[in-house]
Amino acid sequence: MSKKDYYEVLGVDKTAKPNEIKKAYRSLVKKNHPDAGGDEELFKEIAEAYSILSDADKKRNYDQFGHDSGNQNPFSRGFGRGFTGGFDFGGSRPERVGENMTLLLKLTLEEIYTGNKKKFKYNRQDKCNSCGGHGGTDIHDCPSCNGSGMITRVMQTPIGYIQQSFTCNVCGGLGKATKNICTECNGNGTKQIEEVIEIDIPAGVQEGMTFIMGGKGHAVKSGKCGDLLINVTELAHETYTRNGNDLKMVLKLNYPQLVLGDKVDIKTIEGSLIRVNIPEHSDVGSNLRVQHKGLKFYGKEQRGDIIITLDIDIPKNISEELREVIIHLKEKL
Repeated sequence: MSKKDYYEVLGVDKTAKPNEIKKAYRSLVKKNHPDAGGDEELFKEIAEAYSILSDADKKRNYDQFGHDSGNQNPFSRGFGRGFTGGFDFGGSRPERVGENMTLLLKLTLEEIYTGNKKKFKYNRQDKCNSCGGHGGTDIHDCPSCNGSGMITRVMQTPIGYIQQSFTCNVCGGLGKATKNICTECNGNGTKQIEEVIEIDIPAGVQEGMTFIMGGKGHAVKSGKCGDLLINVTELAHETYTRNGNDLKMVLKLNYPQLVLGDKVDIKTIEGSLIRVNIPEHSDVGSNLRVQHKGLKFYGKEQRGDIIITLDIDIPKNISEELREVIIHLKEKL
């Protein structure tokens, strides 16, 4: 099955700037997130498209080679070998490579802070053990193409002779044929299996980051398996929103706390309590910063900050006594 154009998936032009690509990605993620009732397969396509177009080198290779760009510039942003797609050119005939697969990795901010191990169970096409992935036994060169995988024909035209090559329709371009068809896979060379993998997620991963597990995608007859692409998405948090490695929160205070100042305990992302000093005469909308209590930087122990935006908590139901106090205060102001 052919893949959609990454630019089409994100709804941007090829001339789109990085900030335009990022803006389109964030808008689509918010609209199509599975937790908000969006389509999970579409969400995976969006994440995969952003992982390519947000990286200058990958985008440049994609613009030049399309979905086969992984053969020109292998990469990995986590573990496993680099991305491959289509064919690997290692000899006279390109080696067949199975389709890549994509999984969505949903992480809480707590998991992003600590790092985590995640287990996945999924189904994929794997190489048939009975026939070694060839679809049968007694493997020999295809008699139709003599093992080349291509049929060459010379055609006479008004301007002379033209040589044209076509994929052999007998062996499908493999160059090999089998005498005895494998009964385990019915000649397909692959069988569906249930795969269980464990992923070691480092602290500090970010939305849109893609990890690659080489050879854990679909198998293909007489070829090798594609890769498994694992796309990171961040789950919403009840207190914090992420801004890079900083964590932002809104702290609601009453009027006396804003005017007179106070000391307030807040819970950090690791679950501990820290005391924050609220200065006198604080304005609604002003920010306080608690250094080195945010998320860890990817691959480092360094941490971001907590940014606290002050707001006022206006009570909805008040007693008559409190109402009199407020009226009295209003008259004094």
